[in-house]
Amino acid sequence: MKKIVIYIFILLFLLTDTAWSKNYRRIVSLAPSVTESLYELGVEQSVVGITVYCPKGLIKKEIVGTLLEPNIEKIILLNPDLIILTKEGNIKATAEKFKYLGFEVYIMETAESFNGICVNYFYLAKKLNKAKNGKRIVDTTRCLLREIYNKLKDFNELGVFWEIGTRPLFTLGKQSFINDYSYYTRTINVYSDFNVRYFTVDIEDVIKRNPDIILIANVDGVNNNGEIIRWSKYKMIKAVKNNKVFVINVDNNYMFKPTPLKFAESVAILIKTIRENIFNDK
Repeated sequence: MKKIVIYIFILLFLLTDTAWSKNYRRIVSLAPSVTESLYELGVEQSVVGITVYCPKGLIKKEIVGTLLEPNIEKIILLNPDLIILTKEGNIKATAEKFKYLGFEVYIMETAESFNGICVNYFYLAKKLNKAKNGKRIVDTTRCLLREIYNKLKDFNELGVFWEIGTRPLFTLGKQSFINDYSYYTRTINVYSDFNVRYFTVDIEDVIKRNPDIILIANVDGVNNNGEIIRWSKYKMIKAVKNNKVFVINVDNNYMFKPTPLKFAESVAILIKTIRENIFNDK
């Protein structure tokens, strides 16, 4: 897995330049995935403000609050020529307020698939006059994912239950791009028959679906050991019986808010977790 991650960082170095955006010199990003995208596309020098949850990067930037509660006054003082938000993570009223104040606002669409992530990424790159870089990164990522998938083509598919919330128990359906991780890891989301994004389930139904693997996404500060202990009493579930209950620390790899390259990195992390013998470094 380390080799895959290193390969990704080498690609970033080779495929992106450090030239400033032609049109925008003072960008405020109000979402972690947007900020990561800006870095990958080579416009970090133009980023003057980010949220507390965004990656810090190599150049110091002003922290302008959170996704849901940005510091309007601080952003105004930064005098941005572009403010970037997401339809899913930010409040619509925030975008409208900035527009009313005369700022240019760009809103990223919600991605429901890996392809959606790539489309959004390319449109952002085009907005920043980085379309060439964006296309190269998307094309290279697709090739990398095909390479990863080919390593798994002879493996049996495993049923996976995604726990993305604990109280109540939340999981995801096929309208979430996270469902696309299943294709590249040769797994099946046991709730992919639900044509929604996220929803609540009960333990009894999870038992009935009997997943081979349980993935606990640590997105809300849950007690990791506590969650594993919680599942340990359900020995009738194959994942529990075979010690295949794993915690995924999504804060470190943006698994839930990825760029194309972060999606590929997350696939590698998942495969390393689920199928330990695939990417063992030699």
